[in-house]
Amino acid sequence: MTDTNMRALSKRRHASGFSLIEIMVGLVIGMLAIVIMLQMLSNADANKRNTAGGNDAQMNTAIALYNLEREIRMAGYGLSDTNLLGCTLTYTPSDETTAITLSAIAPVIINPPTAQVPAGDTNTDTLLVMYGSSPSSSEGAALTSTSSSTSYVVTNPSSFKPEDLANGQPGDRVIAEALTRPTPPNCALKLAKVTGVSGATLTVSNGTGSLAVGSVVYNLGPAPVIRAYAIRKGVLTMCDYMTRNCGSSSLATTPDPTVWVPVASNIVGLRAQYGRDTSTGAMMNGTITQWDQSNPLLETETGASTASPPIHCARARIMAVRMALVGRSTTYDKKLEAEGGLGNPTWSGSTAVTTGSPTNPTAVSINLSSSLDSSANGWKGYRYKTMETTIPLRNMIWRGGDNASC
Repeated sequence: MTDTNMRALSKRRHASGFSLIEIMVGLVIGMLAIVIMLQMLSNADANKRNTAGGNDAQMNTAIALYNLEREIRMAGYGLSDTNLLGCTLTYTPSDETTAITLSAIAPVIINPPTAQVPAGDTNTDTLLVMYGSSPSSSEGAALTSTSSSTSYVVTNPSSFKPEDLANGQPGDRVIAEALTRPTPPNCALKLAKVTGVSGATLTVSNGTGSLAVGSVVYNLGPAPVIRAYAIRKGVLTMCDYMTRNCGSSSLATTPDPTVWVPVASNIVGLRAQYGRDTSTGAMMNGTITQWDQSNPLLETETGASTASPPIHCARARIMAVRMALVGRSTTYDKKLEAEGGLGNPTWSGSTAVTTGSPTNPTAVSINLSSSLDSSANGWKGYRYKTMETTIPLRNMIWRGGDNASC
């Protein structure tokens, strides 16, 4: 075969392209490359979701803690007088027709009776926060004549604002109490509304009659705050006790979002403790010496009149609240579950005094992990963020010389 023929045959072979085997090999290589790239993209997306879930948990927890901290810093405003603390309070919420009675007046109550605030999710705490909204003196105004259920005659009527229905302005809410605190269990107070002011006379609804001259009328302003907080179905919720009866178990069992309003989602743990001054002597020294969850006896309980220290003093000695929240990511991580999770969340209040005396306390575990549903499959496949803070009850600390009575 001549050189010319050989070159022609070579050209024909090159012009014939790839063989079938070569094409199939190329396709397999291409498919493998695509599978690997898709797997890498999937892993990257999963990692991104997990990271974002952890960030969301941290953000939700921070928002929830900020809201609670802001509320508790205001707690006790207008209600810090020792004579008021621990008394029951009767009033009718604006959206209800039946009067309710709160078991005790206090800036903050941790785990109040379930008839007052139905329990939240398992192993989580509930809170009840109270404060007023008036710029008037927290010492109140003195009565200058015997009160009736519809009128109070006071020394400084100009500090009270009447109801103005034409302009939609609510009247101030007031509490009248004898100058000398009633002996338990008779410290039962009413929250009245100022409907008119004429000279030195306040016209009120739901007032307290037969109070002697010198008794005190405390002004809580037009919008006092009584709010309950609880975790329900993994959501931090708030109920406004000035508008609805938050003690209704039917409203809490299946949380009505118009009553138990969501504050922050994916919050699975709430724990709180009182910071108490247990110093002895004629006056408190303002130093927190004990953290606990013990609520002073209610005024209506047997033996309350002989409690030591007295109930109102036990409330006055609560100077701060220590609190922790646990947020959970929204994304389940199967790999994290297989690895056993990231461990249980912890906080500085893992133990608290619940029984015994201040000099011989009994500490029990007040942990955060118990609020996580460890019985449910997959609970370790989530990321948890824990935040805690200590909140001074400044309106109790600023009572000054009033501390001498306790």
